Amino acid sequence: MLASLARVLVIGAILVTGMHLAARLVNPVLVAIVISVIASPAVHRLERQGLRQWMAVLAVVGIAAGVSLLLIAVLGVSLLQIDRALPAYQGLLAGQLAILGGTGQDLAGQLPGSPGNPSLLPSIGTIVAGTVELTVDFLVTITVTVFMLLEISGLRRKLRTVPGVGGTGLEEQGALFCRSLNRYAGIRTRGSLVTGVLVALLLWLMGIDAPVLWAILLVLFSYIPYLGLPIASVPPIGLAWLRYGLVGAVAVAAGIAVIDFLSRTLFTPHPARSELDLSPVVIILSVFFWTLVLGVPGLFLAVPLTLLAKAALASVNETRWLAALMEPAEEPA
Repeated sequence: MLASLARVLVIGAILVTGMHLAARLVNPVLVAIVISVIASPAVHRLERQGLRQWMAVLAVVGIAAGVSLLLIAVLGVSLLQIDRALPAYQGLLAGQLAILGGTGQDLAGQLPGSPGNPSLLPSIGTIVAGTVELTVDFLVTITVTVFMLLEISGLRRKLRTVPGVGGTGLEEQGALFCRSLNRYAGIRTRGSLVTGVLVALLLWLMGIDAPVLWAILLVLFSYIPYLGLPIASVPPIGLAWLRYGLVGAVAVAAGIAVIDFLSRTLFTPHPARSELDLSPVVIILSVFFWTLVLGVPGLFLAVPLTLLAKAALASVNETRWLAALMEPAEEPA
């Protein structure tokens, strides 16, 4: 057992170090792999409807790319709306700080929207450089996704040729990984979409600027277990505080919490540990670990990568006990 643990630690350390050093190149590929796993059932469904494989792949990838570009456009328009409203927010912030006792006036003058710092948006050079970088990552992700979806059937056949130990081989664990990830993504997507729509309606009724922006961020951040919703809730709660004071902030926070609770109750009947067959400690530690290794993308890739690591460990007898340790404890009868 100790020998197998030592081998796992050495191999894992080498892989993680390489991923950390090459995170700029690795992240788009990892995102493409996750998208391929999630999109593969849709491709197979289209193939059963009579489409050829390459046509089904291009259709699914085209839809995913179109949705991504639409989200980017909506986010850009919303950011412009926020940027135009910055002078008003600077005045609201000064008023709220005055209510707190007049402290922090210098802070209000240094925030975007003040005369010395008029815009939230970066310079043109920064925007161009960021656009080029985003375009390259987007093209890499799309290209890898297309080829992964074209090869996924052959990959399953190749995995069958790898001998398993104790009747549990890579092919079986790979299929289990795909099912777990697809089930988790489906449940999370349904619940987060309902939450996002209702939160956008709540913010719109309260007069909070760019409600669609905050709803989209909430949907995207919902894929970060435990931490996503609190992080995504900070901006709308802050805007509610600027506009309506502490009462408005509490109202928005309570509204988001109630909406999230209802959506999880109706559309996510089981907690994340049941969806993923991972213990809560493993889930939360994986978020911090993969963020440290990969940066911000690690927040969203933590669950898929941890599921993949668990499947790899479970495919070999010598390390199956490590995979068992990652599972949630059984509740007493």
